Amino acid sequence: MHLKEILLLIFIMFMTTTVSAFDCGYNGYRGCANADIEQIGAFNQADIETSGMNRVTIRQEGIKNIANIKQSFALFGNNAEILQYGSHNSVFQNQTGLNNYIYVEQLGTFNVSNQIQKGNNNIASAIQFGIGNTISQTQYTSHNLALALQIGFYNKAYQIQGLTGTNGNKSNLHQIGFGVLTIIIQ
Repeated sequence: MHLKEILLLIFIMFMTTTVSAFDCGYNGYRGCANADIEQIGAFNQADIETSGMNRVTIRQEGIKNIANIKQSFALFGNNAEILQYGSHNSVFQNQTGLNNYIYVEQLGTFNVSNQIQKGNNNIASAIQFGIGNTISQTQYTSHNLALALQIGFYNKAYQIQGLTGTNGNKSNLHQIGFGVLTIIIQ
């Protein structure tokens, strides 16, 4: 091996160790950017867009809920949560980077959830209860985990992971009752 190849290999190993050591999304590493939006009532809509190491949360209760989180260029892990209760719910989340975590919880009425992650070692989690349900989680590359739980009425859930030649992806999906449709492609 040439010296450049050895140095590149050492750099990659160092970056992998560094990525594991800093866990912004879960433990609140001090270099993280935190963003919280909390809304109660009427014609809710919220957007958060960040890059770097981020922890973001959107909480909505009330009538026309829509929430959108976009996080990109994370080397140490992003954490995105959206909690919605009531009425015309929608969620769109998009993460790019390593060790990302997305969580969404929706309770009432026309629920929709769409979560996309690009990178390795990502976790996408969604919970829905009531009426119009749809969950769509798409993850690209390897070693990703997609979790979904739906209970009630027009259920649909799609979990699509990785591309050809990827490995280590896991999917866990539970559905209870009425229009149930499940598609999992890995």
